Amino acid sequence: MKKSIYIKNLLPAVIACLLFLPSCLGDLDQEKPNNEDVTEIINEEGAKSFLAKIYSGLGLSSNQGPADENDLTASDGDQGALVFLRGMITMQEFPTDEAIWNWRDEGIVELVNLNWEYTTKYAYTFYQRAMLNIRYCQEYLKLFTVESGIPNVEQYRNEVRALRDLNYYYLIDLYGNPGVVWDDSPIDDKGFYPSQMGRTELFERVVADLEDLAANSNLPESPSRATYGRMTKPVVWTILAKLYLNAEVYTGTPMYDKASAYCQKVISAGFGLEENYINLFCAENNMSPSRGNEIIYAIPFDENNAKSYGGTSMLIAGAYGGIFSGNWFGSNESGWTCLKPKETLIAKFADAPDAGTDRFKSNAKADSRYLFFDVLAYETEGVNVPDPSWPFDPQTGEIVYEVKSKREAASKFNDWDTGYLCYKFTNLGWDNARVSLTAFPNTDFPLFRLADIYLMYAECAVRGHGDRSAALQYVNQLRQRAYRGTSAGQISGGDLTLDFILDERARELYWEGHRRTDLIRFGKFTKGYQWPYKGGVEEGLSDIDNKYNLYPISDRDLTSNPNLVQNPGYKTINR
Repeated sequence: MKKSIYIKNLLPAVIACLLFLPSCLGDLDQEKPNNEDVTEIINEEGAKSFLAKIYSGLGLSSNQGPADENDLTASDGDQGALVFLRGMITMQEFPTDEAIWNWRDEGIVELVNLNWEYTTKYAYTFYQRAMLNIRYCQEYLKLFTVESGIPNVEQYRNEVRALRDLNYYYLIDLYGNPGVVWDDSPIDDKGFYPSQMGRTELFERVVADLEDLAANSNLPESPSRATYGRMTKPVVWTILAKLYLNAEVYTGTPMYDKASAYCQKVISAGFGLEENYINLFCAENNMSPSRGNEIIYAIPFDENNAKSYGGTSMLIAGAYGGIFSGNWFGSNESGWTCLKPKETLIAKFADAPDAGTDRFKSNAKADSRYLFFDVLAYETEGVNVPDPSWPFDPQTGEIVYEVKSKREAASKFNDWDTGYLCYKFTNLGWDNARVSLTAFPNTDFPLFRLADIYLMYAECAVRGHGDRSAALQYVNQLRQRAYRGTSAGQISGGDLTLDFILDERARELYWEGHRRTDLIRFGKFTKGYQWPYKGGVEEGLSDIDNKYNLYPISDRDLTSNPNLVQNPGYKTINR
């Protein structure tokens, strides 16, 4: 069992305090909790317990279990869809060239088709979760002051500020102009409705807070076992780098020089590349071995104490079913038969191996990041494919068996037998070692990792802010790992273009929650790039309305908060 910032049970007094905070934080008619009801938690144990609750808001549906409704309630009963991580992955990956959800669940078809409106489920649910997380952060900062004298409270407060800024980063990216709750918000006994301040002004406020944390806080500056899964200065630097990298989208002013500078700070902080790509997405990815400490920030999960239907369980159980057994993923959870790669992602791997007619080579002599499976039928009936008992060489990715038929690359709705399958995220051990099967994975989600920073720095360099020679070296380090320590994938300086970087980000970071943001930054999300189902047709369109660069404020939030104004191009309500 792994240790993490998550704890199994909150103090009863903390739970009582949280019950005073409204669940519907989009409407955010917020009332100030009665101080007499919360004074008993203002101590060291309460500070730690509430901090753990705030961290858990990134990966869990609530503190009571994977299907509990203590935080938010799902109208369709799917509590996993209300989890921050699942909402983020859904909104960042499904409307892109990387992923498709097999079933026509509520809100999913509109996302895959890029034709959503303000009634779309995920436009509401993610906003609710992020705003709830922020509200908890604000309450923590008001309750646990530096003057309280609680041990380590200053660091805890800085962690909470960073968590608040992280939530705002995603709101700025996805919605542009959300309602704002901050230290100066006039929360009193009468409650209040948050107002919008504009995307640029909110960007500036969040950046200023992060810059202060980077310069003046006591957050740790180097990676260690003690800081795993917690806010540190390298995490703060990473959020700043991402905000500055996308500043031209968010504010109209490019800030690649600042993005490059913060990437350099992260690169110099003591992180290193993991030797084997698949180990970044396995059940033991929290081990931070001496050979590479690549994960800058992870959202932890645990089979006992951090169970969620919205975390890595979605990326693991969602990716198998039918003849593709959960045994291959280290899971005994029934496969959801939901999540598949689009053929446009498969096509990014120019040297993808051919399974042939008599053997399947998942990666032999090719890019080891190609973790896709294309077999539909096989010779040995009654045996799951691939079966753990069959010979498997993690260095070559080779499994040998008779193949009867192969899947077509195109993934279609409501047809699990179309499209390739993906086994990037698993509940296996290091180097695909078989472990005890569990229903809920021990696999943490690498929200930020060094490989992303390398590619961000390379992009800044190509855009004129950074050392192109260093950028080429960083990219080739990633490709050397991808090609198992060989030079087969090395590129030259002339190959390092923006188009190459966008494709390389797909190869390195697919299904990690970056793709929509990347496509928008490169000007390829709504215009000039075609992928399946874009625009609501199976073959996809090249160009759609630019309004889809932002998600709408949901009808329910507009109805309940009179201060909110809809994003351009979307329907609104009559007040």
